[in-house]
Amino acid sequence: MEVAHRPERSPAELLMQDCYTPEELATLVEMDVNLIRQAAFCGRLEAMIVDHHILGISRANALHWLEKSS
Repeated sequence: MEVAHRPERSPAELLMQDCYTPEELATLVEMDVNLIRQAAFCGRLEAMIVDHHILGISRANALHWLEKSS
């Protein structure tokens, strides 16, 4: 399964979304995308994962994870 390429969005545009790709979340919170991927695959960050592909991370799950990490 191939994921369609999304054009890059500004942080202001990203803040209006309800769901993020790992790359979008990394841009928004200025974090290494690999840390986000690792947290999702280990279950610390709840994400929609299909066949080892992280399809989306909800804003609520991202905020919950960030609160626990701080």
